Amino acid sequence: MQPCWGAELSGLLAAGCGGRLLRRTRDLDLRMAWRLRVLPVCASTEPRLSHWLAAQPLLPIAVVSKKQRFGRGTAQRHWQSPAGGLWLSAAIPWGGEPPAADRLPLLMAAALMAELEPLGLGAELHLKPPNDLMVGQQKLAGVLTSVVWRGGQVRHVRFGIGLNGRHSIRPPGITLEQLLGSRCPPWPKLVHIGLRALERLALN
Repeated sequence: MQPCWGAELSGLLAAGCGGRLLRRTRDLDLRMAWRLRVLPVCASTEPRLSHWLAAQPLLPIAVVSKKQRFGRGTAQRHWQSPAGGLWLSAAIPWGGEPPAADRLPLLMAAALMAELEPLGLGAELHLKPPNDLMVGQQKLAGVLTSVVWRGGQVRHVRFGIGLNGRHSIRPPGITLEQLLGSRCPPWPKLVHIGLRALERLALN
């Protein structure tokens, strides 16, 4: 059976423009009960996620923006994030043993790579520690992670995903559109890939 990401997810994401909360993700071939906020543009999804977490919502939650004006990557470096790419910040509950914070970025990048491999990106797609996905020497995606504690227990784990999709980009970046041409997935599919990667890490 093909993943149910097409018209259903497209409709949900379109309905969510402007930041309206989306809850109907149970029909989208996703295993977790995601609550999504979808924005047409924001400065950065990370502070938007922090603001939402302050209200102590039920997890997992994710903020997705079609465009970021001031996206940031590792060490607060500027990340090109125009319309057409995946710019996502999420918080998920974490059961079992506390995650090793130093390994989380690479684990998240590996989960994202596993979701991208069916697109046929080839053998040049590889991980670059600690948190990047590369094609040759060009950067396709990067992730951010952090563990939030309360006392001696993990409260939740935060993730940020930046994936270059269908847009222009300056070197040394590369986009899925450059790699796949007309086979580059539409934006709703990129959102689905990001959420599936998070579930792959959280549930496996």
